[in-house]
This record gives sequence, structure tokens and C-alpha cells, in this order.
Amino acid sequence: MIAVLIVSAPATAADVSDVAPEFEIATQDGNVIRLSEFRGRKPVYVVFWNTWCSFCIKKVPRYIKLQEQFADKIEIIAINTTWSDSPEKMRVFEDRFNVNYSTVFDLGKLITDRFEVTNVPTEFIIDVNGVIRYRNSVPEYAIAHLPDWSVTNVSID
Repeated sequence: MIAVLIVSAPATAADVSDVAPEFEIATQDGNVIRLSEFRGRKPVYVVFWNTWCSFCIKKVPRYIKLQEQFADKIEIIAINTTWSDSPEKMRVFEDRFNVNYSTVFDLGKLITDRFEVTNVPTEFIIDVNGVIRYRNSVPEYAIAHLPDWSVTNVSID
């Protein structure tokens, strides 16, 4: 089962310094991922990808390593744009590369469009406050920046 629910958010929130567009999507095994569930808890590394994308494939070891070492500090969500892809191709890809991070199939490409993604891979770092810190050009040593991405906004009334 694949389901996508887009929750209200500004239509143009896909650039650095904007609040990331909210989304809710079911994984292929039925678990539901909501971007907002990580707000206040940990940053999120969102990557839009496809099974046939050679540049996406080259990045898989990086995501696997981050997941192995830092799953408690950053969430990785790989969103398949569905461009010339299928849930079956995605399952084969996941098995072939021993993917250990969350992957979802954006049926209808609603999230892909909401984030204004036009090519793959497109990567976002969303800090603990839900703000987009990077749209592509994610630092090679991303984990060194975790302290910056993990500071929550505290309002004092």
C-alpha cells in the first residue's frame, strides 16, 4: 500500500531558510512517515531519487553509513519521485544495495512537486526546527554540522 497525504504548507516553501513543506507518506510496508514528527527531535536529510539515476546510486553508500552511525541524531528519508520508476523497481533496488534508511514512493509525485524538485538527486537538510538549511550542496562531512542543525528555537515569554 502506498499513500500520500499533503498537509497544508506554503506552496513555495522549498528554498533555504523556508520552513519545509509538511508531508505524510506511507512506506511500502505500511508505516507512516510525517515530516513534522521529527520537529524538535532531530534534523532530517531528505533526498529525492530514482532507481535508474547513476548519481543517486553513487550516494547510497553515504546514506547507509550515516544511517549506521548516526540514526539517533539525523533521520534520512529517501523519496522516489516515481519518474519512470515503480514500487517493484524500488524494492529490487533496496534489496540490491541493502538500503537501511527510510525510502518512500511518491505516487502522484505530490511531495516531489511540493518541494519543487526537477532533477535527481535533490537533497535537503531540514533542521530540528523544520527549516531548510541546504537544498543540494550538502557538506560532504554533514555530520560535523549536526550541532548547528539540532539547536531548537526557544521562545521566552
